[in-house]
Amino acid sequence: MQFLVIAITLLFYCCYSINSYAQNKIYWFSDSLEDSVEITQSTNTHISTIIDTTRLLMKSLPQYQFSTEFSDSPSIARLLKKLPNSCAPNRVKTPERLKDNIYSSPLNIYLGLRLYYKKGDRFSILPKNALDNDQRLKSLAALFTGKSNHTLAINDGRSFGVFLDTQITALEKHNLVIRRGVESTTSLVKMLLKDRIDYTIEYPVNVNKVLKRTTTDITLESLAIAGSPSYIVGYVACHKGPVGQKVIADINIALQRLYQSYSFYQAHIRYIDKVDVSDFNRAYQTIFHVDIPLENSH
Repeated sequence: MQFLVIAITLLFYCCYSINSYAQNKIYWFSDSLEDSVEITQSTNTHISTIIDTTRLLMKSLPQYQFSTEFSDSPSIARLLKKLPNSCAPNRVKTPERLKDNIYSSPLNIYLGLRLYYKKGDRFSILPKNALDNDQRLKSLAALFTGKSNHTLAINDGRSFGVFLDTQITALEKHNLVIRRGVESTTSLVKMLLKDRIDYTIEYPVNVNKVLKRTTTDITLESLAIAGSPSYIVGYVACHKGPVGQKVIADINIALQRLYQSYSFYQAHIRYIDKVDVSDFNRAYQTIFHVDIPLENSH
């Protein structure tokens, strides 16, 4: 009889443990195969803003077991809609996505999406009058005057925010290349270097990361796009259900603490050019509603 009681007790705790794990397991989707592997690696190596901030966030949420998975951006949208315990970091918030997802407080800030093209091509591919008085591109449509056959390439399913998404949608199909597959930023930069496309849109920090890993003597130039936000905010998006709401609530509590930590600030600032630090600091204070953390803050 005593053996039976012990066996039942052990079975209860085993089932409880399994059920608890199932309830706290979160599928964490990334559209970068490299990021999905590196996020959970136990290392002090700094890699990128998204990886560094995500590691800090996960460390602040020990009650969850995160299962990092790779999927392309369109598939992530479908998975977040389908799986109750699914989330994805670094997602841009749009009205369309808000129909199916619940979003956290801001996770990341990225300065200035820019239009990239090969150095030396400016006068051959940029139409006359495409730039405004501040040497910014007037609009994406200004790139394709007349019967232009130049091409702008973007990644399938990616959002650049409502302002640029609207302009991209309005472009002629023959001027737009939709790139599908893994490591989109790396692929698009290499396509640009090899003259397979004429333009792409990206964050300077991401382009610089790719160029550092690429053996080439070719230089890329970039333009700010008039009217485009000076920074883009990335959020954690989760399934729009009870589990997702609970996860987002816990994420928001953790983020409020992280905003005030020097490690979270450094996870952004270490990848920014010195000339952009002042602009970034203003964005940090505006978006996160905190003072710039001091070096001894945790």
